[in-house]
Amino acid sequence: MKHFVWILVLTCGICGTVPAEQAKRQASKAKAKAEALTLPAGAEKLEDGVWRARDAQGRTWIYKKTPFGLIRMEEQGTAAPAPAAVVRVVEARGEEAVFERQTPFGRKTWTKRLGELDEEERRAMEEWKKAKR
Repeated sequence: MKHFVWILVLTCGICGTVPAEQAKRQASKAKAKAEALTLPAGAEKLEDGVWRARDAQGRTWIYKKTPFGLIRMEEQGTAAPAPAAVVRVVEARGEEAVFERQTPFGRKTWTKRLGELDEEERRAMEEWKKAKR
């Protein structure tokens, strides 16, 4: 009989705390939803799904719409543009030239007719001819 009473007391004590914990979790979820990120009123649209806004402290933020909701990141100073990939001539044979460029995924090689070269390929061809002399 003693054991039964103890089991009953413990069971009631445990059951009483579960709803309280659930209530705390639900309250924290409701608070998180209430604090969900929203787009400021004076935000400047940069492109589809991207805005820029300045806060009261003078910091500039970039807002971006994602499938998971709105995200915010502080705008950093303008970065220097990445250097252009250098095109070089590997060889020229008759009316065609073989070009090469280093990419993040490895070396890219292609062949083009001399009459179809774009500006970058023309410059590379001229440099190759000067170096060949």
